[in-house]
Amino acid sequence: MLPLAWDSCTKEISRRNGADASMDDLLATKHLVLRPFAPSDAEAAFGWFGDPVVMRFSPAGPDTSLEQTRQRLSNYQRHQIAHGFSKWIIIDRGSGLAIGDSGLLVMEEYGWIDLGYRFAQSFWGKGLATEAASAWVHAAFERFHMDLLGAFVHPNNLASIRVLEKLRFRPVGQDSIMGMDAILYSLNAKDAGTSRIS
Repeated sequence: MLPLAWDSCTKEISRRNGADASMDDLLATKHLVLRPFAPSDAEAAFGWFGDPVVMRFSPAGPDTSLEQTRQRLSNYQRHQIAHGFSKWIIIDRGSGLAIGDSGLLVMEEYGWIDLGYRFAQSFWGKGLATEAASAWVHAAFERFHMDLLGAFVHPNNLASIRVLEKLRFRPVGQDSIMGMDAILYSLNAKDAGTSRIS
């Protein structure tokens, strides 16, 4: 498991922000706009949450129904209210289409704040995961003043590993996360610096 510093970090963030705290409800990059999920996003989001290829490296696998995606988004909305951040929907600026999700989740059972990102297949290989993840790293350290971020990735998910390495995350161990073998990564505020890929 990860060092105890992770657990103290998550408790401190929750203490600082409280249930009524939130960041600006928008992150914008050169190609993307990220915002909190709304219930009306469920049908579009099921396009990637229900895709077995997109979800093959996710511990729970693909959503099997639109209702399951609606429940997922409801969980993200509750997390947003509790912590001021969550997984957000990603909108392509050029087309206005919903193309994926990215954000931060408090992983209480593991004691860290987790960075995640995922895109519909037609938007793979364009550098957009790095762009979205970079926006969240910047928000975590500059807006929320977090000290540490974590991420977990299946050892065969080479594309995701490359994204984390570009953002200066470092491997800190291996573990079983929600039943999935995973490499654990961490990034502290000092190593992140203030650079951002937009």
